[in-house]
Amino acid sequence: MKNLKLVTFLLLLNLMFMQTLKAATYYVNSVTALQSKINSLTTVSGDIIILYNGTYLNSTLTIGKSGIKVMSETPGGVFLNGTNDITISGDYVTFSGFQFTSGDIGSNYLLKVSGSYNKITQLNFSNYYAKKYIEIQSGTQYNEISYCNLEKKPAAAIAGCTIQISTSPTVIGYHRITYCSFQNYYGIGGDNGNEPIRIGLSTEYLNKSRTIVEYCYFNNTGLGDSESVSVKCQENVIRYCTFTNQQNAMLVFRNGDNNVAYSNFFINAGGIRVKEANNIYCYNNYFENSGVGSSAEAVTYIYVAPLNPPTTASPRTLNLYNINFIHNTFYNCGNIDLGGTGATSNTWANNIFKKSSGDIFNNANLGTSWAGNIYQGTLGISIPSGMANINPNLALNSDGYYGLSSTSPINNSIAGYPTILNITNIDDDFNLSNDISGQIRPSTVTLKDVGCDEYTTGPTTNHPLTLSEVGPSYLMVLSTNAFDLSDKKTSIFPNPTKNNLTIQFPNTIDSDTEVTIITINGQVIKKQIITQNELVDYQKLIDVTDLKNGIYLLQLHSNNYSKVLKIVVQK
Repeated sequence: MKNLKLVTFLLLLNLMFMQTLKAATYYVNSVTALQSKINSLTTVSGDIIILYNGTYLNSTLTIGKSGIKVMSETPGGVFLNGTNDITISGDYVTFSGFQFTSGDIGSNYLLKVSGSYNKITQLNFSNYYAKKYIEIQSGTQYNEISYCNLEKKPAAAIAGCTIQISTSPTVIGYHRITYCSFQNYYGIGGDNGNEPIRIGLSTEYLNKSRTIVEYCYFNNTGLGDSESVSVKCQENVIRYCTFTNQQNAMLVFRNGDNNVAYSNFFINAGGIRVKEANNIYCYNNYFENSGVGSSAEAVTYIYVAPLNPPTTASPRTLNLYNINFIHNTFYNCGNIDLGGTGATSNTWANNIFKKSSGDIFNNANLGTSWAGNIYQGTLGISIPSGMANINPNLALNSDGYYGLSSTSPINNSIAGYPTILNITNIDDDFNLSNDISGQIRPSTVTLKDVGCDEYTTGPTTNHPLTLSEVGPSYLMVLSTNAFDLSDKKTSIFPNPTKNNLTIQFPNTIDSDTEVTIITINGQVIKKQIITQNELVDYQKLIDVTDLKNGIYLLQLHSNNYSKVLKIVVQK
C-alpha cells in the first residue's frame, strides 16, 4: 500500500514537472487573439497570456481553460471599455491588471465567475455603467477577489451591488474578498441597491457561504446604499476592515443566521445593523463617532416578525435571537438602538462605552443581559446590573484610535457570555486569543481587558487601513506624514545614488518598518521589512543596484511612523 502511494505521488510530481516544462508565455495584441489563444491551450496548461497595453472596446471573452493566467502587459496598462462581457468558467485562473473605466452594459454583469479556485486581482472599476461589476456564481468554491478598486458607480446606472457572492443550498463557497477598496458611491442612499458587497440574497438566507471579507477599505459609499456590506446568508466572517467617511452606511446582517464580525474599525461611519438574523457575534470591534449626525447609528436592531405559522420557505420562528456584542469599544458614538421589541437571549459583555454628551442607548428591549461592561456618560436606559460607571481612561495610540492607557482598568473581564461561534473550516478567532490589533490576550477570560484593545506590548497586525494599503498597486495613493512622530529628520544618502543608499531613521521608531520603492507612476517595484535589530545607529543600507536610472518614491511605514521620500538613481 505504501509503495502504491509512493508511485502515485511520483506520477503526480512528474506530471506537474512536465506541465511546468510545457508552460509558456504568449503575447497578444487584441481580445480576439486572446480568445483564440485561450481556446488553443490544453485543459490545464500553466500558460500565461499577456495582452499588450492599450484600450480595447466592446470585448467578449470567455476563459474556459484551467490553470492559466490572463494578464495585462503592465499592471493597469490595459483598459477594457465599452460593452464588455467577460466570463471565467475555468478553474485555477488568474485574471489580473485590467481597468474598466468607461462603458455601459445596462442590466448585465461585467465579470462573471462560474469556475472555482480563481484569483481576480489588481482590477480597477470606475465610472462604469453596469448592474453589477463582479458576480461569483453559485455552486463555485474558493474564488478570491483581491487588491481591486471599485468606485464611482454612476447614480444613473441600473441598481445593483458591485460585488455579488451568490450561494448554493448544497455547495459551500469559501470565497474571499481581501485588500479591496470601495470608494465614492453615487446615488440617493437608503435602500438604493448599490451595496459595495452583497453576500447571498434574501431568498438564500438558509444557505451556508463561509465567505470572508477582510482587510477591505470602505470610504464614502453611503449614497450608493445604506449597507456597505449586506450579509444575506449564513456563516460568513467580516474582519480587519475599515469603514470611514460614510455615516449613512452600515455593515448589515440583513438575512441569515450564524455570522461573525470582529476586529473592524468604524470611524466616522455607520456601525452594525442586525435585522432578520439570529446567532450574530460582534467582538473586538472599534467604533468612533460612529453614526453621528446621520440616518445610520453605531448599532441598530430592526425586528421583523417571522411568519406565523412558519412555512417551508420561511421556517424561522424567531428573529434577533442570540445577538452578541462582546469586547467592543464605543468612543463618542451616535445612538445604540436596541430595537424596543422582538430581541431575545441577547448579550452585551465586556464592552467599553465613552460618550461626552447625549445618551449612549435608546429603545431598550427586554431580551438583553449585561455583564462586565464599563461606561462613562449617560446610559439613557435602565440597566440594573452588568454596567459599571468607570472612567476607561482611553488614550490616542500610535495607530490613531483610542485604546487603553496605563491608568485604565485592566484584567477585569467577566466570563458571562455565550461561547463565540466557531465556523467550520474558517480560521476565526472564536477564543478571543487576540485583541483588535492582533496582540495576544491572556488565555484566562477574567484576565482579558474590557473593550477591543488589550493593554499589552508586542507586534501588531491590524490597524485602521488607509487607501495606500489596499486596491491595485498601480493606483497606489501614497500615505501622508499624519503619524510621523519623529524628532529627527529622516534622510537618505547619497542621493542621487548608483547602487546603494542609506536610510537614516528617527530615534523614536518603535517597530519593524516596511520599505516600499515605487515608480512615479505608482507601480510597486520592491518591498522589504527592516527589523529594529537590523538598524545600526538607526541606519540601514538598501541595495538599489537592480533599479534603472530614474526618479522613485521611497515609502517607509511602521506602527508609529510614516514618511515618503524621493530618490534619484543615476548610474
